[in-house]
Amino acid sequence: MNNLDNPFYHRGAIRYAHHFFGRAAETAQILGLLRNGQSVSLIGPRRIGKSSLFLHLCRPEVRAPFNLAPPQTLFVLVDCQELGGSPPDEVYEVLLQGLQDAAASAQLPIPPSPQGDSYRALDRTLHHITQQGVAVVVLLDEFELLASNEHLTPYFFARLRGLTTKYGLAYLTASQHPLFLITADEKILSSPFFNIFVTISLGLMSETEARELLRHRLQATRVQFSVAICDHLLYLVGPHPFFLHVAGYHTYQFLAENDAAAPDFDSLDAPIEIEAESHLSYLWQNLSLEAQYALAIMDGPVDMLRMLEQQCLLIPGEQGYQYASEVLRRFIRRQPVEGLIQAGPFVIDPQKHQVKANGQEISLTTSQFDILVCLGKRMNDVVHGEELEIAVWGDTPIKDPDRLKTLIKRLRRAIEPYGSWIVSERGVGYALRPPVAAAVNDD
Repeated sequence: MNNLDNPFYHRGAIRYAHHFFGRAAETAQILGLLRNGQSVSLIGPRRIGKSSLFLHLCRPEVRAPFNLAPPQTLFVLVDCQELGGSPPDEVYEVLLQGLQDAAASAQLPIPPSPQGDSYRALDRTLHHITQQGVAVVVLLDEFELLASNEHLTPYFFARLRGLTTKYGLAYLTASQHPLFLITADEKILSSPFFNIFVTISLGLMSETEARELLRHRLQATRVQFSVAICDHLLYLVGPHPFFLHVAGYHTYQFLAENDAAAPDFDSLDAPIEIEAESHLSYLWQNLSLEAQYALAIMDGPVDMLRMLEQQCLLIPGEQGYQYASEVLRRFIRRQPVEGLIQAGPFVIDPQKHQVKANGQEISLTTSQFDILVCLGKRMNDVVHGEELEIAVWGDTPIKDPDRLKTLIKRLRRAIEPYGSWIVSERGVGYALRPPVAAAVNDD
């Protein structure tokens, strides 16, 4: 079976109606607001599906239940990636061309545009269309590139705002961050254009919707995912549509090529993690040092945690925040974070004298903490007993030869259920490493 048969897509926006799945609540909310002439700002992290949702909203059959189908309403979709460095006239020309194309598709007659002033031509075309009782919605995808365009002045955005007053025009923008964070300068942010939007967040799917997505993509194939496979994929990548498609793609290929019902999960995880790495690296590198620290310890100021939640990196729960996926947790544990020691399940802050294991804080005595820090700094390496004794008691002579052994036993009890991570190398010292069945932990 070749790659063309694989039903999971993750290389770009989903362009065909029969491939799109989910987002029913968001679709209804957005179209309900647009029907009332309300402009909407859709925000969500990279690869969460904003462009796919925009294409979905442009389909007449999707808009029809909300009385927004052509010819009563024209949807004009503009990809702002091509406008990041454009002067105002070029932007007006793109908007005009999109409006003319939408009118032609709806078989709506419009007069020829006057030559010269592109804004005047756009204004006149809107006037002619709305005089016929037709509403217009302009969808601006990748809007941050337009908002941060240094060639566009507050006057430009004031003109866009004026079109909503004159013609009832509504805008739908898509960006990774709220509008007040993506503008080029404060003067532009002060434009009345940025005061007309209702903000809607596009985030993770529900677990039910995520499982349905996997089932939906496999409907027309001979390959099916067992409950165990679906459970593992949800554990590994979480309910993120992009990562679900990545995981589904590699799982489908494995099953199709090996004709196996149950893949080796360790072997399956490797290609999924490799492909997820570049996307996670992009997200990580675009976080501030403070945000990286908060993400690593899953704690911090409320505004910071909410931002990380909005970026689909953390999920709130009864016991505090958790990572959105196992693949994210593994990635973060591989990243150097200033002020932190990350070792196995432990995240240690020496300055704050704080230890967390999988998000849960652990209370340790000073001596226990010093031992764990010493072992954590040398993850997987054997640390000699004398070095551990010096880390705790300094150069003070030790009269009790079992003093270190007793401290290790108490430390293991204090960090349960992770006590088996402290492995004894008899006669040499101790190491912090993943436990194995043969590990000696009773001395």
